[in-house]
Amino acid sequence: MPVNLKSSEVQQNFGQAIDRAMMDEDVIVERYGLPRVAIVEYQRYRRLVDAERELLLSRLQQASAAASARAEQLSEAEIDELIERAREQAHQERSES
Repeated sequence: MPVNLKSSEVQQNFGQAIDRAMMDEDVIVERYGLPRVAIVEYQRYRRLVDAERELLLSRLQQASAAASARAEQLSEAEIDELIERAREQAHQERSES
């Protein structure tokens, strides 16, 4: 179960905060009464990062499949129009920067 600590408490007792995180107790650090960061055990952090990566990859694959399915239904004229719009947008973005 996570434990909430004020940032001043964590500053004064950083070693204890790390020890709590190492015992699979997430430490939520609050600043001005709002949660700002979490201290978690490193292996848990790696699992969270890996899970996030897998979720993003899955969403990208789904979006790619949806775009491919949509592209199969486009006529040559619609494809040419989309390409031209993308070129114009890219040109405009380069001009603005």
